Amino acid sequence: MKHILLSSALAIAAFTSAAFAEERTVEIAVSELTCPSCSFIVASSMRGVPSVSIEEFVEGPEAGHGVYSVTFDDAETSVENIIDAVTDNGYPASALPDSES
Repeated sequence: MKHILLSSALAIAAFTSAAFAEERTVEIAVSELTCPSCSFIVASSMRGVPSVSIEEFVEGPEAGHGVYSVTFDDAETSVENIIDAVTDNGYPASALPDSES
């Protein structure tokens, strides 16, 4: 009986945590993109974060700037982890204000 109750509790816990997980989309602005390999490095660093998928890249109005539209599972990672992956490679990055809601 205890084994059945424990199994049921674990199944409920797994279902509950999955229910709170949500796919999110955020726009991340990156600067100092001075050449095509810079964009490749930034994209590779973002894709290295669990569950991250780049949906779109748009070059900014100023040279060397761009905005990445990124989708991720918030149960596996966070906006901060994605930004950290980019800044760890030497590129300034920040989430656009409207995109974190």
